[in-house]
Amino acid sequence: MSLLDAAIAHFDGVQRTLRLSPRLRRVGGILFLLLVGGFQSHVLPALAKTPFYLIPLIPLAFLEPPPIAAAFAGLAAVISLGADLRADFASATLVFPYWSALARLIGFGLITTAISLAVRENGRLRHSEQALQEQARELEAKNRALEESVRELHNLQAALIAKERQAAIAEAAQVATYEMQRPLMSISAFSEELQRLAAPDAPAHPIAEKILERVEDIERILKGVRDAREGKGP
Repeated sequence: MSLLDAAIAHFDGVQRTLRLSPRLRRVGGILFLLLVGGFQSHVLPALAKTPFYLIPLIPLAFLEPPPIAAAFAGLAAVISLGADLRADFASATLVFPYWSALARLIGFGLITTAISLAVRENGRLRHSEQALQEQARELEAKNRALEESVRELHNLQAALIAKERQAAIAEAAQVATYEMQRPLMSISAFSEELQRLAAPDAPAHPIAEKILERVEDIERILKGVRDAREGKGP
């Protein structure tokens, strides 16, 4: 975690602990700046005053948007100028106090605005990062769904190929049964004619009967194949 992230987390934690509304927080900042101004004019007129104003300005810069942070920077410069003039009223006719106040205004403004902008930019980057992570999760979920669809498509393709093969085999079997039916009919007719012409005790008579039995067996087998092709039961 960077120093900026640590500072943001710290001030956010303080804000959540104190549970200050924006209005109450700003009023407290104004009162603190006035307290520093009074402390400057009565106790430390000859010491460096700028660091004391940064004590409330920096937390406010972490919690407030840039325009509000810049307004507090301007208020701190005005209070600092008033404290200088109060401590030495004779210097009101000189240029130095006003140049000093202008320098503080620029310094306070740069510090508070830079911090506030950095915090806002950090928040924007975090929001963008979260949005990118969310988009990455959505893309990953869509990718998984696409892979599942591809697998289902492959399964359907394999099933379709298997059905086409079965249909081709069944069609070939159907054609074969019809092609075999015609010679069987000829064999059956020839065997019946042979039985009719041969004497009952002739050697060809039992052979013709055997041939007719085998033909009937083959016809039953072919009928079973046709019924299976048409989806009929046995």
